[in-house]
Amino acid sequence: MDSSIPCLSNLRRHTISIILAYLQQQTPSEQTTANTPIQPHNRDALSLLITTKRFAYAILPLFRVPRHVCQHYQQKLEDGSCIIIVEKYRFVVLPIQDPVTLLDRLNTKRLRQRILWVAKNTANNKPDTEGVTQIASSNACYHYGRSTDELAFEEWSMMQIHHDVKQNNEIEWKTWPAHLELLRFLDDQYGNMIESSSNLKQRTNQSKRTVQLPSCLLPNMSKVNATNTSSSNAFRPGIVLLASYPRSGNTLLRTLLERTTSIVTGSDTRPDRTLSKSLAMQYDLVGEGLVGKATDAGMNKQKKQSSSARLKSHFQTAYDPSLSIVKTHFPERKGWKPVNSSRVLLLIRNPYDSIDSYWNLCCTNTHTTSLDESVYKKYANKFESLARHEIQIWVDFHYYWLDLCEKEGVPLLVVRYEDLVLDPESEMQRVIAFLMEDGDDKNLLDSFWKWRIRHALGKSDNPESQSTTSNTSNLGSYQPRSSSGGILSIGKTLRKNRYSESTLTHMHDVAATVEANRNKNTSKFANIPSINKSKKNQSYETILQKFGYDIYNQNFPENFKHPPPVPTFAGKQSKSPGRVTINKSPEIRSIDDEFGRKMTHWRRGETDNDTNPFPTVARRRSGFRNREIKSAIL
Repeated sequence: MDSSIPCLSNLRRHTISIILAYLQQQTPSEQTTANTPIQPHNRDALSLLITTKRFAYAILPLFRVPRHVCQHYQQKLEDGSCIIIVEKYRFVVLPIQDPVTLLDRLNTKRLRQRILWVAKNTANNKPDTEGVTQIASSNACYHYGRSTDELAFEEWSMMQIHHDVKQNNEIEWKTWPAHLELLRFLDDQYGNMIESSSNLKQRTNQSKRTVQLPSCLLPNMSKVNATNTSSSNAFRPGIVLLASYPRSGNTLLRTLLERTTSIVTGSDTRPDRTLSKSLAMQYDLVGEGLVGKATDAGMNKQKKQSSSARLKSHFQTAYDPSLSIVKTHFPERKGWKPVNSSRVLLLIRNPYDSIDSYWNLCCTNTHTTSLDESVYKKYANKFESLARHEIQIWVDFHYYWLDLCEKEGVPLLVVRYEDLVLDPESEMQRVIAFLMEDGDDKNLLDSFWKWRIRHALGKSDNPESQSTTSNTSNLGSYQPRSSSGGILSIGKTLRKNRYSESTLTHMHDVAATVEANRNKNTSKFANIPSINKSKKNQSYETILQKFGYDIYNQNFPENFKHPPPVPTFAGKQSKSPGRVTINKSPEIRSIDDEFGRKMTHWRRGETDNDTNPFPTVARRRSGFRNREIKSAIL
């Protein structure tokens, strides 16, 4: 048993669960001989786990049986007395794969797709159209004898060095299209920052898995330090929350961030849910369910913990890599783990499109399938009720984050989905500048990050070919329901007349009422059943007007042909940095909210437990430029 521990400690949780499930013994009802004494239900598996603290803290809690479902077995001893054997743990194969394993698979798949990409370009003898260095042979797609995390570190480091130093090296470094680049976690075995040659050689010699990098590929820190090295600096420490109401474009922004930084993003959603599994398994967002280590999410609390508590917390997060960005829908719904953060990215989308997309999500349980028009007609009342209800959730959600960040003094950057669609390059520059410097002045952004953003968007390196618009329908992890892109993808539900006039008026009434209550002007509207939609000279500005989403006063969505400015929100100034905690306080939805998680029960009731799903629209074939590498983009 002792000799097997070093080998088992290198295995991932999913693999260990397979071994534990194999060691799971038969229950008394399954035992064939009546005279055979009852053994502890999981004696061998427990013996394996309690041998090390790492297993006891990080693996054993995953298999604890809740009290209301645990089983009790009675055994009669030779002296006539009876003992009760309680099943505290039940070892089964975990329903999800480890994120590290998923990342290894994703990077391996991309290495294979590089070979296909090179083979096609070589066969067709096509000129390079993406600013990618031409490759003479498919054998040069990657360096053999190295793990994928080593390759990811090597490629990212060399991109920084060759961009910063601007010198003609003997070995020309190849830059791949963004969808073929390798991803890495924030705390890979080499760290997030470029190390010196001596430290890197020492690390590679200590690791059995690694292969020492050639000296010609190691960073020359003397040359790097002689130039502008801001691009080599990691992002500010701590977790940045990417908060958004559901269906507001967070998957698109996460994908662009991963393509720009080559770092995996996380999510506070429980990873075994259907939608989370589809994002991780099908759409390459392998960080689903990851919220970072305890040192990332709760530095302040760790200082107050005892040594034993810190040790337990360390082992519990031994299998969870660190992250810099975590997606959340809190407080619209709670995530599965609490997260602390000192900065917030608030992604906002107009309520008309986001609520309609939320309706499609609830009815199809997918991110990409669109309902047929017959469903809208059959369930018109249900859809109208959902829209009238969700506008209140939409307003409360965004005011929650605006108020919380102002109160706690937490830096907040507001990003509109519409701006991200119309001008992704400019918006991504704001986002990266915020991650680097707690500001959004894109003019101060280093040239390396400007190049990385253009590269992630698939734009040429030629400055003369710059464009202020881009079709982002091909840039996300999956093809959106509306692939038109540009201004036509903004307010598309209004063009389709999804909402009745009374429902649109109700949405504006809710926004006006909330704003009036916030400004303690309720008496002004106490006797008015409906806010006059034609009144343009109001003494207050609703949240719809703040972000340019007012239909009657701002002519949304036509006003986004020349987008209105994005409002800025400054928190209170304090000597110590602020911090917010999510997934601990109550949700803004009530427990009996029929349009929250209960929509799953409604859908199953209407579709015979999903055996007879709602009619959907057949999706047109995507126009991605390389069919054989389509899975890397979708």
